[in-house]
Amino acid sequence: MRLTLKITTAILLGVVLAFSFHSYLSIQRERTELKERLGLEALHLGQSLRVMMTNIWAIGGEQAALRFLSHSNIASGAFRVRWVWLDREAEKGFQPQAPRDKLTDLSQKKEVSVFLETPAGRDFLVTYLPITTDRGRLGAIELSKSLDDLHGYVQESLRRSALLMVATVASGLLLMALLGSLWINRPVRKLAEQAERIGSGDFSTAVDVTGRDELAGLALAIDRMRCQLAASRQAEKEANEAKLQALEKLRHTERLATLGHLSAGMAHELGTPLNVISGRAKLISQQELSAEETSRSARIIGEQAERMSTIIGQLLDFARRGQARKQPVELGGLIKGVTELLAPTCRKQAVELNWPGSENAVIVNADPGQLQQVLLNLAMNGIQAMPDGGILTLRLKREENPVRPDSGTTETGLWCAVQVEDQGQGISSEDLPHIFDPFFTTKDVGQGTGLGLSIAYGIVEEHGGWIDVAANPGQGSIFSVFLPETQGGEKS
Repeated sequence: MRLTLKITTAILLGVVLAFSFHSYLSIQRERTELKERLGLEALHLGQSLRVMMTNIWAIGGEQAALRFLSHSNIASGAFRVRWVWLDREAEKGFQPQAPRDKLTDLSQKKEVSVFLETPAGRDFLVTYLPITTDRGRLGAIELSKSLDDLHGYVQESLRRSALLMVATVASGLLLMALLGSLWINRPVRKLAEQAERIGSGDFSTAVDVTGRDELAGLALAIDRMRCQLAASRQAEKEANEAKLQALEKLRHTERLATLGHLSAGMAHELGTPLNVISGRAKLISQQELSAEETSRSARIIGEQAERMSTIIGQLLDFARRGQARKQPVELGGLIKGVTELLAPTCRKQAVELNWPGSENAVIVNADPGQLQQVLLNLAMNGIQAMPDGGILTLRLKREENPVRPDSGTTETGLWCAVQVEDQGQGISSEDLPHIFDPFFTTKDVGQGTGLGLSIAYGIVEEHGGWIDVAANPGQGSIFSVFLPETQGGEKS
């Protein structure tokens, strides 16, 4: 509606200006014509009076002529007629109203018409017709008429013009409001609604604006844009799905690689319960044991079988590729499960695993499988960095308003940090900026692809956090995984 109002205002303003200018010119023209007509009337009347007065002056003398001119006021209507002398010696009652400098043409026997304004503000048209008396003295018939009627006519014309202009503006407003609603407001509203639908991601509805004007052309352009955006959205959706599938496959591949390292330690871990089971089964098969010893051996076989089942189940749970699903995760329990998976590998590599535990529950909103993969990857890197053994320490801390190292910005709120510290060779200052780059690795050929840390960083970023590294050559490394703590976790 505002657009219609602007267009209507602009059009009507132009109409008012044009109409006002035309009315002004018309009134001025009519006023000029009226003045000319009054001047001609005064001139015709004066010429008639001059002929008659000249004759009467010749027959009856000056007094008779002046009496005739005085009585002619009755028949002259709106004109006031009087006799004036044009010389300097004119008596007081016979001096002209107009200034003498405007009457110089009378000496050349020419008629003169002038407009005068009284001190009271009234306008008059005064016409002079010269007459030379028989004694050679120059006089003139003075006809004066008030222009009050002319002013009244002008005011009436102005009033009529104003009323006509008001009627024109009112009818224009009504007409433009009606046409604007049909031709502008309704199509623009439809276009705005379509734009809002497109902005909200709804590409299913076509805009209904018909016609051959610019708005219809805009509607066609918006509809083409809608179709293009719908196609782009579908293509983007398919590309994202393919990217997510490829990323998940890559993560699963890295998970299997980690599983391979864990399996080496698990194989040794399974050897002991298998030997126990084998020995107890042989004792039972010899049928030389008492009923109590047979029962005890069977119980031991069950316990060892359950132990192997737990170990294999942990490996299968880690290797299994499931659908990513974020949920409240208690980090202490998750880290404990990671240490159980790492324990055989640590014993094989002569690495002491140190996890002091967590006194208070720390809860984050995360996918437990992906978070487990991150911690296992960092821990396996720490174990591999200590080929001669050492201590691998896992800690869980809380930090308030930590500083993000990649941007230098302070993240407000309460965050939790899972730290994985090793006593390996550390990371050189040249390699430190590249450790999260894909395919960057300092390991020997066959020891790794260089994707582990890159995948871990991507997973943590998807969870709204980041990984910080503190490392010095020869002094080990500390990887800290920062995640936003879920509200409701117990404060330490």
